[in-house]
Amino acid sequence: MIRLQDIADMAGVSRTTVSNVINGNTKRVSQSTIDRITAILKEQNYVPHMGSVMLSGHGSRIIGVVLGFSFIHGMQSLQDSFVGEITGTLQVEAENRGYYIMLIGGERIDNVVDMASRWNVEGLIIIGYNEEQYHQLSRKLNKKMVLIDAYPKGGYSFQNVGVDDYSGGYQIGEYLHSCGYHRALFVAETEQDSDYARWLGFKQAMEKKGGFCSRSRYVVVPQEPRRRLKKYEELLPHFLETKALAFSSDYTAVEAINFFTDRGIRIPDQISITGFDDNFYAQIVRPKLTTIHQDVHQKAVLALRKLLLMAEGKEPAKKNVKSPVWLVKRDSVKE
Repeated sequence: MIRLQDIADMAGVSRTTVSNVINGNTKRVSQSTIDRITAILKEQNYVPHMGSVMLSGHGSRIIGVVLGFSFIHGMQSLQDSFVGEITGTLQVEAENRGYYIMLIGGERIDNVVDMASRWNVEGLIIIGYNEEQYHQLSRKLNKKMVLIDAYPKGGYSFQNVGVDDYSGGYQIGEYLHSCGYHRALFVAETEQDSDYARWLGFKQAMEKKGGFCSRSRYVVVPQEPRRRLKKYEELLPHFLETKALAFSSDYTAVEAINFFTDRGIRIPDQISITGFDDNFYAQIVRPKLTTIHQDVHQKAVLALRKLLLMAEGKEPAKKNVKSPVWLVKRDSVKE
């Protein structure tokens, strides 16, 4: 096992200097020395003893990634492609900057407080919290925090990174309307946050030329897979009548494609389907899914940059950063 002294010898510095870099106490260390030591640490796969790091009183170099939900779309959260890409990107980008990632189950706020305090994390990047949960946590824990895809009731009082969900919904609605699907339905698992913002954009686009898009065209389906498929079965005649479905996620859109295909219903000849996210599944399903692309990798990078800026005592210019989204036309819509 490589020792701290070995790293110091390779870098041509003292053991104390290496320890200071690991612990984040770098005020008197030049940037070139920091870069050299960090490169050697990474090259040698050196893992510091976390107990020593915490007792040092300096930064732990640990960033907590809080998952506010155990299940999504009826499966474990880490099985979801969106969550997987976010956490995977954060791990790679953090390690490139000399930090470590710790996943923390966030359904119980007391658990987040306990883990973040025990491991002296530098800050938290939080997925799946709403405004109320954020305020509950911030009252109990004095740590820098950046949320991903959170929607406040009013203006943003916290740091957040998201995408322009309204624009994505609008682009889908506008496209389906231009293809003649004036009665298309919007299908989602919730009536809040990103789902609702996407619906508002979809509705606005459908009403662009003087039409009316009633709330009855916002179809909410169960989050549990078996109950969701049962709902599809109940709504099948209505689905076929409207001829087009805009799903709020790629996962449920792909699930629906499989549902219709299993029943001999041809896509897009008998019914057109769109998704949202442009994830891995959208490109391997047949027919390939027309969807809205969001840059999940960029979302994770922006969240990390925000947090590290805050860790330096600086305030990001904007509390909420929204990345653009765009329509990707494939084969699941009959034009």
